[in-house]
Amino acid sequence: METSHEVNNRPLWFEPRRAFVFYVVLGCVVLLYGSLFTPVVVAQSTKSRKNIPQAPLPPAVVHAKKAFLLNGQTTAQYLTKNGNTLAFDTLYADVKSWGKYELVDSPKDADIVIELQYRPYSEGSRSYGVYNQTTNTVQSHDVTTVGADFALVIYESNSKEQLWSASDACGLARTVKNQQKEVIKSVDRLVEGLKARTKP
Repeated sequence: METSHEVNNRPLWFEPRRAFVFYVVLGCVVLLYGSLFTPVVVAQSTKSRKNIPQAPLPPAVVHAKKAFLLNGQTTAQYLTKNGNTLAFDTLYADVKSWGKYELVDSPKDADIVIELQYRPYSEGSRSYGVYNQTTNTVQSHDVTTVGADFALVIYESNSKEQLWSASDACGLARTVKNQQKEVIKSVDRLVEGLKARTKP
């Protein structure tokens, strides 16, 4: 005759009834914990830019009538050719054609000041080789990869309090012509973002 100790030590596959009860309990535990974590996972997976509403701009920006455009300083303007000047020219043209703000010649006459900041940075250097058919050799060259962020910073004219800001990473290009195109597109994106947020 088997003792109770020997019966309890039998493997589950040897006791179908015990195995059934064990797996039923295990399944209930899995379902319980799964139901607790599923809403969190679903909430995270369905969150995207489309269902996140834009934060409202301060009323001083939305209802301003007059604006002064300020070309912000840069500590490394030599890193790109005409990058800062071209960006400001683009900003002036975009805001003027938009027509929402009357552009004035002095911050004293403005409701808000819109400053364009230019923030160049270096991403390091890369090397490449150029084959010379005459000498049958490969010449190595090192190039520093340079990028820049443009930012719009808006201030209340009288108090000089910062009201809002946004930045955009300017794309990289090898030639000066293409680099200027990237500068223009970057500033265009900033102005389009401001337009979208000031719509009623």
